[in-house]
Parts: sequence; structure tokens; C-alpha cells
Amino acid sequence: MQSLSPTTTAIPRESSVTRSPARRSGLWLVASIVAVLVMIGARLVRQPRFLFWDDTQLGAFGQWYGLGSHLLAGELPLLSPGSWQGGNYLAEGQWGIWNPLTWLVALSMHVGDNATLAVTLVKIAFLVGLCVGAFLLARSYGADPWWAALAGFTATAGGQTIFMDSPSWVTGLQTVTLFAFLWWALKRHLDDGMSPIPYFVFSYLLVTIGYVFAVLEIATVLLALLALALIARDRRRALRIVALGAFPALLAVFVYLPGILTAPVTQRSGSDILNDQFLNMDLGDLATSPIATAVGSVRGYWGDLLPVPLAYVTWLLPLLVLAVGGWRRSLVTLRVPIVVLVVTLALVVGPSVIGPLRYPARMMPYAVLAVAVCIAVVFSRSWPYRVSVRRVAVAGLVMAVAGWLAWAAQPASWHIVLLGSVVQLAVLAALLWRRLGARGPQIAAAWLLVASLIVLAPQIARYPTSPLGNFNVPSSVSAMKSVANDKADGIFVVGDVYSLQKDPRSYRESLIANLWYTTGKDVASVYTVLPFTRYAQDLCVDLRGWTCPDAFATLFASDSAGHTIADDMALNTVIVIKGPDIPSITAPDGWRVEDGDFTWTLHRITPVDRAGGVVRTADGVDISDVSWDASQVTFRVDSAPEQGGDVVFSRLAWPGYTASGARIVDPERGFLLTANVTSAQVGQTVTVRFLPPGWTVELVAAGGAGVLALAYAVWFGVSRRRRRVSVR
Repeated sequence: MQSLSPTTTAIPRESSVTRSPARRSGLWLVASIVAVLVMIGARLVRQPRFLFWDDTQLGAFGQWYGLGSHLLAGELPLLSPGSWQGGNYLAEGQWGIWNPLTWLVALSMHVGDNATLAVTLVKIAFLVGLCVGAFLLARSYGADPWWAALAGFTATAGGQTIFMDSPSWVTGLQTVTLFAFLWWALKRHLDDGMSPIPYFVFSYLLVTIGYVFAVLEIATVLLALLALALIARDRRRALRIVALGAFPALLAVFVYLPGILTAPVTQRSGSDILNDQFLNMDLGDLATSPIATAVGSVRGYWGDLLPVPLAYVTWLLPLLVLAVGGWRRSLVTLRVPIVVLVVTLALVVGPSVIGPLRYPARMMPYAVLAVAVCIAVVFSRSWPYRVSVRRVAVAGLVMAVAGWLAWAAQPASWHIVLLGSVVQLAVLAALLWRRLGARGPQIAAAWLLVASLIVLAPQIARYPTSPLGNFNVPSSVSAMKSVANDKADGIFVVGDVYSLQKDPRSYRESLIANLWYTTGKDVASVYTVLPFTRYAQDLCVDLRGWTCPDAFATLFASDSAGHTIADDMALNTVIVIKGPDIPSITAPDGWRVEDGDFTWTLHRITPVDRAGGVVRTADGVDISDVSWDASQVTFRVDSAPEQGGDVVFSRLAWPGYTASGARIVDPERGFLLTANVTSAQVGQTVTVRFLPPGWTVELVAAGGAGVLALAYAVWFGVSRRRRRVSVR
């Protein structure tokens, strides 16, 4: 309790937060971080690869490594013709090409040889960052440091964060971490008059990661703040919020417009709104969210029955009945977190597909963050100094009902649900047994922080890994690189690449998805979130590089002029995964085959140049002086028919290509970039150049965001200086 001198009056609790000693606050933050490290350490003991799983193995690590390679070469990659449908990096969005934090992560992948260790350290850093961000956010809303420490841990322990984002979908972990800091910086600026620069920094870092769910949450916070300002008729504050909101909005145009304008040629072009019940939740799932071991019926890659506690929010939810009075005193303060919570849950239980937006369960970490802040503030306002038996009984009843609903969702899980519920009821009862409330809220907060770890013990024991796949990829970067030592640029993999996981030795002969980026070679079979429709259909290839068996015949089938897709793609190496669907192969003319234990590898006897240049011309068209780089091709037209003829490039026909001295026409085969030249161009130099579609608008948006941030920061600094002078 706050001590008062005889001549002072009671200070409201909101003010007491600002008077808390920095050292005490720091110690509680350290305690929260230690709890997070203990939690994640326990999971790593159970499964050392817990944070190196599924899409992190196949996507994020190789992507980071590839970006780091470009950065070390002094370049930012916008397009890679030899990566084919995975090579349009700005349209892909989640490469974080413009993001300095992603650059740092990408460079860190080159420090050592152990991919698992490098990725694990990065993810632990983000989990600790989420803890710190939630702690600061709770403090900014008036939470005492001991309850803010509980919020910091709670924000990291939600089911989506633990079982999906941390092991696999790391952009979700990165963005919720940055969102916590952004929200904190925004509130400090608007309410406490602090500098807007941290807000602009965190906004930039968050938006340029390219994960759209976080942008929706930024919009939710800003719109909630704007609505409150308008209700209060605070025009000045409303205008400031509009200006602050324009910054991430302009950045969103810069980051997302390339993908939007590229979508028409990809498999992400749909605009339907539907509910296939894939990775969204219902109210029944949310009702089990206080039980750490509850599994529900969320449909996903695993089928209809959820194999992990994905809907888990926090076991502390039923304890809110112990601080009923705190809600009444906190509602005004917590209006924005409550709006964030309500909007987020509405999206989570809403349609599973809204145009290109899928898997709304990915938004659950934002709901957990809002809940963590609310709990910390409510407990700070009215944690009871004497925990009554009646209220503990009510909290226990709520917990028991949630446990029963968890059992009802999957009756076969009764033993782990019962164990989890009993543990939670036991640690709740300890509040009475040890009279922790009577010994002060700090003791109670410390116990609840420890109890939060105890509650997770059955979950960690029973659910040691993500329900997503483990592809048993190698950890050694040098081992990955060695796979391509004898292979020329222009690599394509045919067959069931997922079968490689059955025997880790198979990765000596082939890699999978973005692991190919470690080799520095041009590989068509990398990961993409934007499969090019006609290319993917013709080669029967999925987003991670799997193909149907027919892809082999398709690659080497000649058209009427004798051209093959393997020639048009400038392939020099074709790896065929052995399996029951591909019992044998025969090397086509001009190729030789190498027989391995798990694959056949075909090598072109006379290698061709890397993809990106001209692969063929129509009859009557002759060109010379061909030169090219990743984003453009130039050549001289020596002859061309009067009616015109085509020049075909070993590039995908992404939107954004223009031609100077020629005309871009319908793509050959439906996906190869094609230009048409006529006799009028003879003797001229043609330049075919790629810029992301809408590039001018995107640059204007980025420049506008920069100017806005600079102008706002200068205006704020001048205004604050004037206010200080006027006070003097």
C-alpha cells in the first residue's frame, strides 16, 4: 500500500504507477522474463527443435539465409527470375525486404553453421520481446509492476503463439511482439506527451514485415482511439490520431500493393467470403480457453479434431471474479483493449476466408495480449487483501465448467483435461490455504506467476510439439550447401519432396522448399505464397515444390517446334524423387542421369545460361548483344518480319514488365514472358524492364509516409518547446 504523510491526501492508483521505483519495476520485468525463459526452456528440453518446425524449416530459415546472402553482397533482392514462382519477393510480401529488423535476423543466419540454434535464439529473443512489450503496455494502462509482470508472461503463453507462431509461423510472433511496442508507444505519445518517434519506428518495422493481420490490429487500435476522441469532441486529438494513422496506412500501400496487383495471375486471386471452418474458432472453443490442456474441434491440417490446446488464452480468466470491483473502476481505462479484444474475437469466430485473408485463428495472440493487459489493470485496481472463500469457489466453478466443456469437445482427452483442471484448481485453492491475499498483492502476483508455470507443466508434458509437420531437415548449413556442389544453376525437383522427411539421409541428395537458398543456386522449387496459376497448373507443382509424377514428362515434352519447358526454363539439373509413383526414368537426349539412393539426378550435358535471358525467338527474328540482370533484359534487333515476331524469355510473366522498343504480349505457354518486335525495330536496342506493378504509387506512398512522420515529429517538437517556454 502507498504510504501517506500526515499532510498529504490519498493519491489515486493511476498516479501511483508513475511513482513506482524504476528498480522495483525492473526487477518485476526480470522476473517475468525469467518465467518466459523457464517455460520455453522446458519445451526445448522436451523437444530441442521445438522452435525449428514446419514452415520455419521449409520457409523462414531459408528465406532469411537467402536475404542475408543478398545483403552481404550489397543488394536488396526485388526479383529472382531463376526462383520462378517463388522469386517475386515484393509480391510475396513476407520477405521483409524493406525491414531493418529482418535484415538483422537474416544476417544472423550466417554467423554459425547450426540452423536450429540460430533460429531458436532469434525466436527466444522475440518471445522475450513480447513479454517486455506486454509488460510496458500494461504499465502504460496503470498496472502495478507485479501485475504487469504477470501480463508479460501471459502474453507469451497463449495457444496460438506457443503451438503455431513460435514453432512455425514466425511472422506472427514477430508482428504481435512489435504490435505490443507500437501500442505502448502510441499510448505514451497521446496520453503522456512523449515523443512520437518510437511509434513511427515500431509502425514501420511492423508493417514492412508484411503480415497483414497485424495491420488490421493497428487499424483497430487507431479507430478505437479516434472514435473516443470524436465522442469526447476533442478535435485536436482526433486530428492527431488521423495523422498518426495515415503513416501505417501509407506504408501498407507501399508494402501490400505489389501483391494485390500481382494476385490476378496467381492462385490467391479469389475474392470470396466463405467459411470452410479451417483454422477459425467457435464460441465453444473460446469457452475452453481457461484450461491449459483443453483441445477442441478447430479444423486444420490435422483434420477436424484439434491435437493441441490452440484456443488456450490463460488460466487466470476465472480469477477475475476475485476482483469484481476492479472492473467497474477499470472500464473507462480499458476501453481500447476491450475494443481490440472484441474485434479480434469477432474475426476469429468469423468466416475462415475473406478474399486473400485466411486462417483467422492467427489473430488469437492479439486477443491474448488484450486479455493480459485487462487482467493486470483490473488486479491492480482491486486485488482483494482477503481472498474470500465464496469468490474462490465461484472462480473454481467457472474453471470446472470450462474443464467440462473441454472434455465435451473431445471426450477421449478426459485424462489430460482432468489433470490440467485439477492442477489449476489446486493452485487456485492455494490462495486461500496460504492466505496469499492477506500478505499483499505482490506476494499474490508472485504466486500467480509461479502458478502459471505450474499450470503449464501438464500441457508441456502432453503436448511437446506443434501439430504442424516436422520435416527432419538437417541443421548443418554446410551440409545443405553441399547438396548443390555438383549441380549447375537451374534446378527443378520432381516428385514427392515431402517423402524426404522419412529418412534424413535423403537430404544429402536433395533439399526442399526454401532450404535451397542456402546453396546460392537458381532453384525453381522454392517456397511461395503466390503460386503463378498457369505455371503451377502446367507443372502440377504446389507452393513448397511438390509435384505430381506427370511433371517429369511435362518438363521434357517437345512442342511442334521442338521446344521443351526444361529448355524454356533454362534448367540444367532435374532431381527426381524416387517413389512408387515414379518407378524409373529415362534420360532425355542431351541429358545424363545419376542414380542415387533416394533420387535420380539429371544433368544437362551442355549447360545453358541461367534463367532470365532470351531462350528463343520466332522465325524471322534475329537478335544480338543480349544482356540481362534480375530486373531487365536488353538486346539488339537484327531482323524481324514486318508483321512482327515474338521473343521469349526464361522468366515468369509477372505484372510489372514494360518494354522500350517492343510490345509485351500474351505469355508463351501461358506463363513465359514474351515481347513482340517488328521490322520497325530493326537496328534498335530493346529494353524489357521489371518494376513492381503500381511502383510509382508505392514510392509516393512511402515518400508520403516519410514526409508525414518527419513533419509530425518536427511539429510535435516545436509545440512542446513552445509549451515549455510559455510555462517558464
